Amino acid sequence: MQHHHLVTSIIGFFILQTITFAQIQFSGFADILLVTPLEAQSEADFQQGQIELDISATIRPGINFEGAIALNPETGTFETGAGFIEMVLTGEDGLHAARGNSFNHIGLSIGQFDVPFGIDWQHIASPDRRLVSAPLLNEKSINGWNDLGINLHADLGKFQFTSFLVNGSAEGFAIGGRSAIKPIEAFELGISYFSQTAANDLDSQPQVLGVDLQTVTGPLSTRMEVHYTEDLFEGDFGEIDSVNTHQGYYIQGDFDLSEILDIPLVLIGRYDDWSTENDAESANRITLGAAYNFYDGFELRAEYLNDTTSEEDDYNQFVIQALVSF
Repeated sequence: MQHHHLVTSIIGFFILQTITFAQIQFSGFADILLVTPLEAQSEADFQQGQIELDISATIRPGINFEGAIALNPETGTFETGAGFIEMVLTGEDGLHAARGNSFNHIGLSIGQFDVPFGIDWQHIASPDRRLVSAPLLNEKSINGWNDLGINLHADLGKFQFTSFLVNGSAEGFAIGGRSAIKPIEAFELGISYFSQTAANDLDSQPQVLGVDLQTVTGPLSTRMEVHYTEDLFEGDFGEIDSVNTHQGYYIQGDFDLSEILDIPLVLIGRYDDWSTENDAESANRITLGAAYNFYDGFELRAEYLNDTTSEEDDYNQFVIQALVSF
């Protein structure tokens, strides 16, 4: 664990230096949920969704800072969601945002960030997801992975790659990355992989293989992601319960009516399928949603979700989300 503490101390020093000497810019968002389980004798309930304050700063040409303080709904406390130095090694200078925006350059991120495995990491924040809920696939595998480490990434037009070294389990590191090819603007195919460098307390080494596809055709955009996962369940690197090997996929389509009817409304649908080895456990999820943008900074969304577990138990809910961004 000593090397983990050393990395954390170095990152903390750079972040403190950044905050001290840079001109800081602020942005953020918050959302409120009205959750209605569609079950007998269930009542609607207001819930706090995400609250996040984002910080960005240019220290000097080629050196930038990105940070975020976010509410943890499970504990009700604010925690560091991101805090990293972005160093532009070559190419276009600019802020490489924590939520996935990129520039035509090669860069190195050092600090805490959403780990760039697959494509859903770019949609963790409420303004970027459009649907209220996350894909079932990601909940069962990496589960919104956020960690401390380094990330070398490149956007070279038709080819992109990223490689990361982050803490992962208590022992060793998690090392991996993603490569993607984009032969045309409307099509992107990527493959991701990571593995733990040392066994955890249960003598297992978590690893995940992922494949993703994104397309855009006029008002319709689609994305699909597939994961094959070993010794990692619901993002828990320390314990794996009884689930050792599992796999799944989701496919999502977004239909933007503003491009054909001049209405700021997007219709979204997603299907998830997940199962363990030999189909001992299985689940699927159907999610349908709509997002209406009243004006820049305020969006209202509605979502219907159906979860089926092992083809027996059903759970249905309807959610209304009000999102404010600034």
